[in-house]
Amino acid sequence: MSAIAWLQKLMYSFHMKNVYALALLGVFASTVFCTTVVAGSPDIFLSVLAEVKGKTKVPVLLPTELPRPFRDAKHTSVDKATADEYSVSLYYELDAGDAGFAAGFVGKNNSPYSPQELGNVDKVRLTRGIVGYFRPVSCGGSCAPANLWWEQGGTLYQIQLELPSTLGEKKQQKVITAVANSAILAGPR
Repeated sequence: MSAIAWLQKLMYSFHMKNVYALALLGVFASTVFCTTVVAGSPDIFLSVLAEVKGKTKVPVLLPTELPRPFRDAKHTSVDKATADEYSVSLYYELDAGDAGFAAGFVGKNNSPYSPQELGNVDKVRLTRGIVGYFRPVSCGGSCAPANLWWEQGGTLYQIQLELPSTLGEKKQQKVITAVANSAILAGPR
């Protein structure tokens, strides 16, 4: 029995058929549904999905769940969309350069390299038995985002997240792995 059906049954069993009880039911229902929508699917990708899918043959993997602060990103950009590659970026602000960047998602067929060939990466376990290769935030003159690469069905996928350099490597790995798992479990869009 759903939570809403349970609450309705409870209301009727106590004969609480008044405006206050209905208002309470409305608040409860909207809280349940709004929480599900916010946590479930970042609609921000919908604005670019048709463009990407219209130009690429690569199975498009994008997450259905994003942790804060990434779900607060306001803008999506198609950086590249060809038959063999796509690249989509999320931004907090446009025209702010790297300061406005939140995350990037890339899929590439016929990649000239495999993730095992990359330097300074750690193997990570992803969902469905997939092996990923993680590189934490690295800082020199400026900081490079955290990266995660994996191969699936002959396609090389990459996720970049603009994480703070003060966040420990294990926490960075946990965040980026969760985003990758969300995209893998959602499947091609």
